[in-house]
Amino acid sequence: MSNPYSTPDGQDSHQPAFDREQCVLQLRIITFGVVMFLGIALFLNGGAIDGKPEITSWGGFGMGVLMFASHLVIPTIVASRALNSVNAETVRNADETESFPLIYPAFQVRHIVACAMLEAGAFLNLVLYMVTKYAGHLAAAVVLVVLIVIRSAGWSSGFRIGYGKLN
Repeated sequence: MSNPYSTPDGQDSHQPAFDREQCVLQLRIITFGVVMFLGIALFLNGGAIDGKPEITSWGGFGMGVLMFASHLVIPTIVASRALNSVNAETVRNADETESFPLIYPAFQVRHIVACAMLEAGAFLNLVLYMVTKYAGHLAAAVVLVVLIVIRSAGWSSGFRIGYGKLN
């Protein structure tokens, strides 16, 4: 019986293949969950927006603002620490196929951390919307989801800009 998780013969399991379009697609799939949850929350509440703000509203709005501010700072710090471990001369002297696997993980981590922070604020506001039916939570969640979609849609161009700075 063969192992279904083994790699096919002839492939070096230590050298992953980096296809740029596939990498960008993976990151877009990661960010798709919160968009789905927004639709589920609207469906479960029947689109109702007649609730009134409660004491939890300030916590939801505060978390949204905190996560927005954090997504601007923390992912860049994490990515710069990851890029510090990459030798800049190696990246400059390598062609695109060799340099892409060296720097892609830093950009991937930056994107995932930033979207996770935005998702945290969006999920909290969506849960509060489901509980209170207050339109303010829905609006806060929609703003954060739109930021995630913009970030995901522009990820490949943002990567190219960052990639160009290294070369």
